Amino acid sequence: MLFEQRYNLMKKLSILRSLCKICMFLGLIVLVTACAGNSGNGTGNAGASATPQKQSTTPVGNGAVTPSPGIGLGPQVCPAAVKDPAHWDPIIPTQANVSSVSTVTCGYLKGVPTLQALVTVLYQGTGRILDVYVFDNISAAKPTQIFKLQGLYKGDARISVYNTVLTAEVDQNSSLNSGKPNAGLTLDLFREFKWSDSAGTLVQIIFPGIFPDLTRYQAENDQAQVNQGHQPWKLSATLTAQAFGASLLHWDPNAPATLTSGGGAHDAQAVVSLKNTSPGSSTVTLTMARLEGNTNGGIWVVTEVATNGLSITQPQSASLLHGTVTVTGTGSAFEGVIGKVTILDHLYADIGHAQAHGAKGNGSTTFSAAVTCQPTFKTGAQEGLVMLTSENNAAGGVAGAVIIKVLIMP
Repeated sequence: MLFEQRYNLMKKLSILRSLCKICMFLGLIVLVTACAGNSGNGTGNAGASATPQKQSTTPVGNGAVTPSPGIGLGPQVCPAAVKDPAHWDPIIPTQANVSSVSTVTCGYLKGVPTLQALVTVLYQGTGRILDVYVFDNISAAKPTQIFKLQGLYKGDARISVYNTVLTAEVDQNSSLNSGKPNAGLTLDLFREFKWSDSAGTLVQIIFPGIFPDLTRYQAENDQAQVNQGHQPWKLSATLTAQAFGASLLHWDPNAPATLTSGGGAHDAQAVVSLKNTSPGSSTVTLTMARLEGNTNGGIWVVTEVATNGLSITQPQSASLLHGTVTVTGTGSAFEGVIGKVTILDHLYADIGHAQAHGAKGNGSTTFSAAVTCQPTFKTGAQEGLVMLTSENNAAGGVAGAVIIKVLIMP
């Protein structure tokens, strides 16, 4: 009997010990979870009211980005309270029977996990003038305007897959539109704007592409067309190289193009050697990348053009040019002449050129040439090119080339 009582007592004590261990274990889990919740930004349960920290993005390939958690790429669904264009009319404000909000698109334009709104305002009239605004704190009673671009003739604006703002408009004086009636005008001037922390607004940037597109707006349109089965040559690095040679250098469209690196169906990068078969010509090396790093059917974009023995040392790539520009570099002179320096506008049109005279009469030498550019677009900067071409002294035409990308101001 005594043994049985002692046994029952010990059994109860054992159960109590087990329960205590379980409670201690559960308590430890709660403690660890609470600590983990408070690590990093120190917000803990106050996270909902904490100021979001800036999220970084990592460029991939030809301008693609890998978003941080909470940041999507491209246009996003706007909150219900702000997606109605009429919501923005009193905020802009617009004028009855004169202008009205046309579109509202949201996106992560500042690189943080809060949305901004791209709002376009359309004016009545045949010119179809468009103003572009970007707002932050979009759900507030008074959203914060962080960007404005006005007066885009027959304009358009959208958010790219790179979370930049892309705009399109008509350059009425360009080689494509000059002298045409209003109904015959074509969108031909494209710009790209990206958020800058230091500037506190969106600033114009340069798309790395040289060919077949100078701007991201055009390249994304091209990609959509290729996705539908049009112009499949843009999926081939060698065919793109041949098209470049025919278009910008006026070479034979069947000039031999050889892959020296990459260029496969699932490669993001490629290097192509393009050679003009005319006597006395050089080989041009083209560096390419898939649009926005897309290895699943992305079009090829030429980003660098080089020829051995040729270089442009000034201006630097991505420079802002206006007026008369001093272009310096190196090349091989023949009877004092290396070749020609040309500034090309957004349509690859020649808006300024000069001969590149060598510092010495023959052989490898340096040059300095003053080039006056006369852009047709007068209301902002445009993407363009500075091209140095060497002359083919045996057969005429272009022997080799080097090209850099620039912004050109009126």
